[in-house]
Amino acid sequence: MRIEAADYVDAAQERLSNAKLLYEAAQYSFALYAAGVAVESLLRAYIAQFDPILEAAHNLPLLLRASNLRNLVLPDENELIYASLITLTKLWKNDLRYASNNRLRRRLKKIKLDRGIRGDFLKENCRIAIDMATTILRIGAAEWKN
Repeated sequence: MRIEAADYVDAAQERLSNAKLLYEAAQYSFALYAAGVAVESLLRAYIAQFDPILEAAHNLPLLLRASNLRNLVLPDENELIYASLITLTKLWKNDLRYASNNRLRRRLKKIKLDRGIRGDFLKENCRIAIDMATTILRIGAAEWKN
């Protein structure tokens, strides 16, 4: 059964809500995963409007390019989407669905995303990812309604 563009938008909003709930429950690896899936879902909604059969990998920059979203928004929003997506891409990988919090901590240390953070760097990176996803969805959902 083909997924409609509007279904992707609904899923994006639900995954972002899931990410926030998981964050509050200290389920950081899956919260971060859900934040990335929220953005992926939104981008797939835009793609599905003109190419319902496009099968792209879970590559957020590639999906952003294919979605044409950056050409639909104001220049300031375009820059904000791009910056947010670059930050999220450093944190999010599709294989996080298999990651424990401990595995994600090791990965963040390996890519030096534990530096300069006081307290729980996993929690902070997860918060950043959710903030970036929230920004992208806020802009993308507003444009979707237009």
